Amino acid sequence: MDDYRAASLKGWSAVAPDWAELADRIDRQLGPAAEWIMQALALVPGERVLELAGGPGTVSLLAARAVGPEGHVIYSDFAEPMVAAARERLERERVTNVEYRVMDAEAMDVPDGSVDAVACRMGFMLMADPAAAMREAGRVLAPGGRIALAVWAEAESNPWAVLPMRVVASELDTPPPSPDAPSMWSLADPARLRGALAQAGFDSIRIEALDGTNDFDSMDQWTETNRRLAGPLRAVMANLEEEKRSAIEERMREAVRPYERPDGSISMPQRMLAASARQ
Repeated sequence: MDDYRAASLKGWSAVAPDWAELADRIDRQLGPAAEWIMQALALVPGERVLELAGGPGTVSLLAARAVGPEGHVIYSDFAEPMVAAARERLERERVTNVEYRVMDAEAMDVPDGSVDAVACRMGFMLMADPAAAMREAGRVLAPGGRIALAVWAEAESNPWAVLPMRVVASELDTPPPSPDAPSMWSLADPARLRGALAQAGFDSIRIEALDGTNDFDSMDQWTETNRRLAGPLRAVMANLEEEKRSAIEERMREAVRPYERPDGSISMPQRMLAASARQ
């Protein structure tokens, strides 16, 4: 797990500038998750909110507006470059009630019972120990506090992500990861997600599937987006010789052909799981 944490930190730190530049593209894809989280939390002016694995800071931006100047939002991410990128983005939006923290969600430097709500968009499933992070979320919530999160559903419902991974695994002849290992799919089973929240001490658990599409203007845009935004994939590709990298990219293009429209654009299905609960 220590090796995984180090590799994950390196990978997500490397793609932070791209996440900042492509924040609008990310929000088009993940917008339904952010909207669901905000509706589930039902924030009111004056509340205190903590965002975990905040990435481009979209949820913190929405939360800051919801709680108003009398409220307070803590944006956090374990990758310092991601925190810097989010700070720059939110400061351009003239947000003044957000505090920015480089923080490991599995060991939060936040006092017990000090926030009213915790939000996490697409982060828990990639953590080395999501159960520990959920327990920490419960610890920092005030009595009756709420948590809302989103994770990716099963791989088969997300070909936009699983196809590149399968091509790379096939080309490099790598074994499939353990089902218990951190991955995009580690919390894809609703029963497992519900159990993790319950074991962390949460109740009133609600889980909903969010179906949609992930659309790209062209095959080139799909290839570039995967290359720039997927931290683990980018790390693997960066260490390959040019010939092998080109071969993998060509196989990726062939894998996505069934989702190409007559005009050359790409539309691929996606599915997320959104969950909410109370402390």
